[in-house]
Amino acid sequence: MDLLKRKPWLQMLVVSALVFVVYYVTRRVQNPYNQYVLLTDAFLHKRLWLVNPPPFLELARFGHKWFVIDPPAPTLFLFPFVAIFGTGADNVLISCGVGALAVGFFWVASGRLWEQTSIRVTMTILIAFGTDFWWVSSDGGFWSFAHVSAVFFLMAGLVEATRRRRPWLVGTCVALAGLSRLPVFLIAPLYAYLVLGGDLRFVRQNIKKGGIFFASVASGVAFYLGYNRARYGTFRDLGYNHPQYLHEPWFARGRFNITYIPRHVRAIFFEWPHFSHVFPYVRPDYIGMALLFTTPMFLYAFRARLDGRTGAALLALALTSVPLITHGATGWSQFGYRYALDLLPTLVILTASGMRERLSKPAIVLLAYCVLVNLWGTLAFNRFNWVV
Repeated sequence: MDLLKRKPWLQMLVVSALVFVVYYVTRRVQNPYNQYVLLTDAFLHKRLWLVNPPPFLELARFGHKWFVIDPPAPTLFLFPFVAIFGTGADNVLISCGVGALAVGFFWVASGRLWEQTSIRVTMTILIAFGTDFWWVSSDGGFWSFAHVSAVFFLMAGLVEATRRRRPWLVGTCVALAGLSRLPVFLIAPLYAYLVLGGDLRFVRQNIKKGGIFFASVASGVAFYLGYNRARYGTFRDLGYNHPQYLHEPWFARGRFNITYIPRHVRAIFFEWPHFSHVFPYVRPDYIGMALLFTTPMFLYAFRARLDGRTGAALLALALTSVPLITHGATGWSQFGYRYALDLLPTLVILTASGMRERLSKPAIVLLAYCVLVNLWGTLAFNRFNWVV
């Protein structure tokens, strides 16, 4: 036990193992939306496009080539498995493992964010089992695995940003998170603040650190532009500009437009489950459900005290929210509002601040509720097909 207390990385492995067991037991047995597995196989065969993909997969077609629309960082986790098992690699099982490791990384980082063990435990349980990160990790599909990958790199970056603070490494983690979910590039201000140790003075050392950090993040943006150039012959992101998407009603005003904001407000605050007199009496909506129904503990974020760290978190939250709430789609098909996972580090920091970094009885009740709701939602999607 003393060895465990002295070794944070050993603690990480223990936490990750425990979380993995829960994710594994509650996982979806199989998910056919394995675009990242097929893309990894394409990379191993020195191609950027898929050959004869199943027709039900969401892809962009240019000429006779089919491209995976979203950025490619999630394939980094799949290379060894696809190299061994080919396109039969179990994307769900891999997703469970990556999600569990992300929680383990957060546990290590939490020891440097907060001194109180009770807050560390509370925030770790909240991320692992009180948000729809549980569902996306155990779902393993194309859209879900992108979130799992992004959160993994964000949590790995959080460990480095709260410890050695090497700007190139933290920036690389943020870049890889952005190459998993593009809006996450905009979370960079929070990590910049942590890299500088909260010291925002305009001095030579900080300018150098900040420059290295943002250059590392920018390298991810440059890579993605080059990836588009190699796929589409242009630096523009043309994946969802394909006619099969542009003519859909939810993109009637383009891919991004401020007129889409009300539908996100509804998704975040006003989408509720379906109630009936037939078992199981309450069923989740396939389109999604209000964030404040699935994880009401985030309400504490509204009580956050403004200081340097929460200010950086608020700035990062505001910037990252722009492409999320102006996007034509709200994230369906999903449990909860999965886009909030792109904001997870900011929400957790603000929530802990709103709790005054102490565990009260109302907080315990809210945490228990969050875990039960996300257990219900995960099983409803993965095992019982209770979804409406």
